[in-house]
Amino acid sequence: MFFRSIIVPFSLIFVLSGLVSCTAEKKTTKVTSEAIFGGRGDGSTSSKKKEELLAKSEKEKEASELVEKREQEKEAAAKRKAREEAKLAKAEARRMADEERAARLASEEVEALASSRRGAGSFFSRIAVGTPSKFKSEGHDVMVNQMHLAGLNPENAKIEIDLSEQKARVFKNEGSHKVLVIETQVSTGKSGHATSVGTYKISEKLITKQSTLYGSWVSTSGATVQSSGDVNARPAGGAKFVGAEMPYWLRINGGIGMHVGYVPDYPASHGCIRVPSAVQPLIFAKVGVGTTVSITL
Repeated sequence: MFFRSIIVPFSLIFVLSGLVSCTAEKKTTKVTSEAIFGGRGDGSTSSKKKEELLAKSEKEKEASELVEKREQEKEAAAKRKAREEAKLAKAEARRMADEERAARLASEEVEALASSRRGAGSFFSRIAVGTPSKFKSEGHDVMVNQMHLAGLNPENAKIEIDLSEQKARVFKNEGSHKVLVIETQVSTGKSGHATSVGTYKISEKLITKQSTLYGSWVSTSGATVQSSGDVNARPAGGAKFVGAEMPYWLRINGGIGMHVGYVPDYPASHGCIRVPSAVQPLIFAKVGVGTTVSITL
């Protein structure tokens, strides 16, 4: 009986000990859950924490994408700059080549004049006023006085443009009189775009130039789109404006200048003085910034 009375209390102690241990374990689990999720260890707190972590992850992703986008933009800008620099270098090389060609043309004229004088046999061959074939232009009246061509330069040159005759003349000033050296047919401003009369001075010389006002509209496929050719008259679609070429440009008054262009037997330009391609490079080589230009009716 004595042993039985002892065993029963020990059994009770063992059961009570198990209950205490289970309760402590639950408390520990609860504390751990609260420590991790910042509150009670229920599902709502866990979901909120996950949402916060997801939001943080999205922000980090957006920041990474923004950095990558900026790097791509910097790379694209660097490529654009390199293309522009290459384009400018190409244009500068072309300009220098054109200037060398113009200088060579003038040098050839001097040599041709000297050669004609060395080989002169008669009086008529010595005056050498005939126009070399390279300056002749089919369908146009062009005259070049070889005898005085070599002595023509920007310091003594003067240009006169007669709108009624549609002629441009380049004179060499010799003291109190002037000598006609170059005469050529031209095409000036048509009705509504008349070339202004007056006395001006050349303010700019460019071997290559494109109009910023008139030209053609070209589609993405490269085909010319029907339009007036005015920069302000954009046709429907994604057409690109391409300014008209105006080689050997001599700016005279504002946007008006002399340049190589189509020369019919009547005024046809938007105000500029178009000159045949056979002779405009020669005029370009013989005049300069500051040369006087008189335009009369």
